[in-house]
Amino acid sequence: MRRRLVIFLSAVLLSLLIVPVVNLLSTPSRKAIKWRDKSFLYNMDFASRWTARFIYPFGISTNPNQVIIGRDGWLYLGDQYEQTLSIDRRPPTSADIELGKQIGAATEAWDAYLSSKGVKLFRIMIGPNKGAIYPEHLPAWAKPASPNATDALLAGTGVMRYVDLRSPLLATKENQQETLYYKTDTHWNILGAGIAFRAFAQQVSTIVSDLRWPSDAAYELSRVVPRTGGDLSYFLRLSTNLADSEPMINALDLSVETTQLDFDTMQVVHQGGNPVVRSPTKPLLVKSVGALNNKKVLWLRDSFGASMSPLMAATFSDVLQLHWGDAIKPGGHFVRLVQEWKPDYVFFTVVERDSRNRWFADYPPPVLVPRGSAFKSIRTTVPVGSSHLIKGRSEGEYQINGNDPNVDFALSDAVMPSEVRYLNIGLTCADGAPSVPLQLFWLEDGHPYFDEEHSARLSFPTGQNLLDLRTILKWGAAGAIRRLRLDIDAQNSCVYFKLNNLNLGLNRPGFDKLR
Repeated sequence: MRRRLVIFLSAVLLSLLIVPVVNLLSTPSRKAIKWRDKSFLYNMDFASRWTARFIYPFGISTNPNQVIIGRDGWLYLGDQYEQTLSIDRRPPTSADIELGKQIGAATEAWDAYLSSKGVKLFRIMIGPNKGAIYPEHLPAWAKPASPNATDALLAGTGVMRYVDLRSPLLATKENQQETLYYKTDTHWNILGAGIAFRAFAQQVSTIVSDLRWPSDAAYELSRVVPRTGGDLSYFLRLSTNLADSEPMINALDLSVETTQLDFDTMQVVHQGGNPVVRSPTKPLLVKSVGALNNKKVLWLRDSFGASMSPLMAATFSDVLQLHWGDAIKPGGHFVRLVQEWKPDYVFFTVVERDSRNRWFADYPPPVLVPRGSAFKSIRTTVPVGSSHLIKGRSEGEYQINGNDPNVDFALSDAVMPSEVRYLNIGLTCADGAPSVPLQLFWLEDGHPYFDEEHSARLSFPTGQNLLDLRTILKWGAAGAIRRLRLDIDAQNSCVYFKLNNLNLGLNRPGFDKLR
């Protein structure tokens, strides 16, 4: 027993000497040595690296949750990121279908919101997962299903505002000798990004015909240069052992000079040339001299936008970039950037595995626009009750007399949400208050009373305005609606007000353009 203990302690002491020696000998320079840093001296990454190098030729991954090893030197993402592998391998579920519908309704709401802010076009590009374009290099057990969860998403959103880039990439792949994705990385390369951008340009051109785009020659392959392994090989600690290639296109040589600025401070971050822009976590404004269009684009993107960024800068003079997650998360920057910067166009670029993020199902602030002559009433209402209000001498005049003032309106006939787009509200305050907090409730057939689940809060600018009902969460999913209630949440203002009867309706044909 004593001899075994001595052997064990000797082995431990020997390893305590060997590990620092290995780390010191493998350090690229003496400046990189951290003599007093235990995490440096006793780092065991070399052991993982040696293990990965040994078992890699057998198709075995040291971290299959992050990376799986395919055929012919191809690496693919595992399940650690958005359950990519498992979700791609199964057909769409009922939850996928429902989420697609929710995201589709929210996309309609955002389109209405952006249109009210002067945005001319709103589009979302989906960058396909690597396995969707190169499934033949996956292990047989990992082949993606068809249809899949992305097809369910697009069935819910439609392809009007979503740009599905799978078809153009698959079509080009058949006639292109060079690959469109890196073998050792999760992303498309610059050649693949160019194919995707050209497909995007072709779709946008059918809506906005006066925009100029790079010529077909800009997307042509100019040369191929070697590069070290990408992010997937890094996860295996094999980035210096595995090689990859970088196909370059003519667009990288276009005569465009860019300046990158921190949008919030307007300080210059980088100046000169038209380099690739990595995924920004703070609003980054890229201004281009020599761009084809003098237009402002708000581009919410992820790392799949990096290889596309030189093309975007060559096409638009002002491109405000931010990671989409930092824009649309609760309390994100999306609304602020739209209101402050007033872009001409809003584009998203999001990788397929993240395109089903539930943040895309969140709604914008309710949209209110001044009523114009184009409004056509479909359903009228009459007040059938009120609370905490004293009626005035004239019709529609009220005085607040309690903590929960509201007016209950009955519709002339029940209406389905799809039959109407706007709610016409006319409200003015005797004290001239410019806006009033309101809460709108709607009551469906079969429901005995109003509830918070079927309501929306908004800040109403006094006067005669139309509420765009597409921007109201759950309105579109309601059944036949027969009553509305408007709560006036004003505090210490608008004690005396006039409220006209509510009307539901549409704008006459030709007023609302398809977007």
